[in-house]
Amino acid sequence: MSNEIKKMGLISLILMIFTSVFGFANGPIGFYRMGYSAIPWYIGAGIFFFIPFALMMAEYGAAYRKEKGGIYSWMNDSIGPRYAFIVTFMWFTSYVIWMVGTASKVWIPFSIFLFGEDKTQTWSILGLSPTKTVGILASFGWLS
Repeated sequence: MSNEIKKMGLISLILMIFTSVFGFANGPIGFYRMGYSAIPWYIGAGIFFFIPFALMMAEYGAAYRKEKGGIYSWMNDSIGPRYAFIVTFMWFTSYVIWMVGTASKVWIPFSIFLFGEDKTQTWSILGLSPTKTVGILASFGWLS
């Protein structure tokens, strides 16, 4: 076994953050709805959201590089333990909602890819409504 420490490169980190936060579900939906006119909106999102977000995370990461608690440690030192708990709880809870929402958005482009149009409003599993069916499919996608 090698004792060599592997590090993630900057480009890999940027692409991982971009695809998980913005590009994974919004890319196909935005392109389907707007075509190439979605490109300026992606550029605007990069300038007005991702660059400030990256600068904030870099500032916190540099200021608390020896801490091992992540966002809780950052908030604990900034605003105290009570609000640090609330912020951390809200941060991680929002990921559950975001993941289910993202997983449900994947099924529409998948349907368009397979059938040439959005057929998700005709899907039904065990007599459930199409909305419930897509919700169940999304929750299975989130668990994997």
